[in-house]
Amino acid sequence: MSSVQSGFGSSRSIIMNLSFGSFVRDAGQYVVWVIMSVYLNEVRSLSYIGVGLVFLVGGILSVPVSYIGGNLMDRIGRRKIVLFTTFSLSAISFILFLLLYFNSAILPIVALFVVAGPLQSLEYVAINTILSDVTSESERLAGFSALRVAANLGIGIGLVSGGLVSQLNYAYVFILPFVGYLVEGVLYYFKIPETLKPSVEAAGIPGETHRGTSMPYRDTFFILISLIVAFSWFFTGMFESALTPLYMSSVNHFSPISITVLFAINSVVVITLQRPINRLLIKMRDSIRIIMGLLLYAVAFLVFAEFSIYAVVSIAVIILTIGENIQSPASNALITKMAPEKNRGSYLGFNSSIDSVINPFRPLVGTFLLAAASSQANLSWIWLSVVCVGIAIIFMILFRRISIRRSKLGYANI
Repeated sequence: MSSVQSGFGSSRSIIMNLSFGSFVRDAGQYVVWVIMSVYLNEVRSLSYIGVGLVFLVGGILSVPVSYIGGNLMDRIGRRKIVLFTTFSLSAISFILFLLLYFNSAILPIVALFVVAGPLQSLEYVAINTILSDVTSESERLAGFSALRVAANLGIGIGLVSGGLVSQLNYAYVFILPFVGYLVEGVLYYFKIPETLKPSVEAAGIPGETHRGTSMPYRDTFFILISLIVAFSWFFTGMFESALTPLYMSSVNHFSPISITVLFAINSVVVITLQRPINRLLIKMRDSIRIIMGLLLYAVAFLVFAEFSIYAVVSIAVIILTIGENIQSPASNALITKMAPEKNRGSYLGFNSSIDSVINPFRPLVGTFLLAAASSQANLSWIWLSVVCVGIAIIFMILFRRISIRRSKLGYANI
């Protein structure tokens, strides 16, 4: 394989292929967690807590897999990891289709479903690392945005198609990721070269090697930023947790179809406004974008708390999604910019492992907030709004110190 240059122009075909792969993958796999939640509860009579524990175990297992896999891809390459995960997930999806179709015992179904979670996390790390390898710092935001738009387009199509086929048989839902991962794997096999550059030296911010693996345990700022980014995604992501449909249904008395339209608005805004927002804010630093996105989330959550008129709530969803469009790609770009090129896989694996620890608790925390608010359910959104503002302030303080440090090392501000 020929080496890949770092310019966005020379790497455009790789980013286009990664984007198409994200579209195909998410068109098949995103709907699975929604349908499996219903299947395990209604068909297999697993309690709400039981369903939550299944997702929690998968998330916990993702921690060592992301960390070890991230280190491994810095040694054997990104391409091997991404091919292994895509073809493995395709095979798992096909086996799950057979198990559900023939109404097999619940244990192997749950076991395979849990195993798929860590593999999905590892694939996410590998793809982000490949994209980071082939783009410069200034071009990385556009690259992550392209992947995000393609993925959301796939999610929108997948939610519709997955919902339709599940009416025939829950097993048929797994045909979608089986085909999606298979197409993605074949595409990457022929179109994605190895992007690891073994000769590159570490870029100034040291990772440490410990017993054969690299971990940024002495890179204090990277660890802090990773933690804060993870918690910002955790709380802003409450919109896509059980909290939203439960609140909108029980408090605002919106119908199920009205609630799904709110999520559809979210997908449409992501697809249509991501690139215009990037062009508008092209000269704005990633740190400022993240803070701005958090504050827009805070505003939207306050609107959720104070208004129950559907049109007003829909406008709040648009505001929230604009914040998402500003914050999400900037967060990804920021993390990759802080990771030394030599240890990029292990750094991103470490960052992904933090997400894997925190995110499985999101449904539990969201429903807990709703229950804790009791008769004043709108307090749950007010609390979330306050948290978003608090995280934005912490970001602002940290970024000032990081900017000073990077300036001393000769790097551009982030």
